[in-house]
Amino acid sequence: MLRGRVASVSVAFVLVAGASARGDGGAVAIATGQYGMRKEIPHSVGMELELRTPWRWTIVRPVTGLLTTSGGVVYVYSGIAFEIPITGSWRVTPSFAPGVVLARGDGDLGSAIEFRSSLELSAAPGGSVRVGLGFSHISNAHLGTRNPGVEVLTLRLAFGGTD
Repeated sequence: MLRGRVASVSVAFVLVAGASARGDGGAVAIATGQYGMRKEIPHSVGMELELRTPWRWTIVRPVTGLLTTSGGVVYVYSGIAFEIPITGSWRVTPSFAPGVVLARGDGDLGSAIEFRSSLELSAAPGGSVRVGLGFSHISNAHLGTRNPGVEVLTLRLAFGGTD
């Protein structure tokens, strides 16, 4: 039942994100990789969808996303990213986003409210595609009685407004 809900939310998110990203500078990023890097946290495969809105203020862009794992974790977030050009088509993108845990799966992070800070290094090999490596840390900033935090390492592809 949970997987069906996650699939429904994922499909709806992709449809809305895709419609928002067409031709107006927005982008949709998909990512997959390792959820849980330390031995205390159950490891699983993480899958992420992220909408990078068409609105931006110089290097600042709002983002919203959905992270799911093969271990049953579902986390939605919304925040800001700083798209900083380095050289050529290379870019470094730190971001910060508060979010809500919809399903704890096999890893309890201690609170329903969690904060995601991330860093992405990416390049645009052509046109409207950007390829990158992302590293995220999700933690509740001691809002709960426990604060184990989790790290996520992903390979990311962004489609749309990747300039």
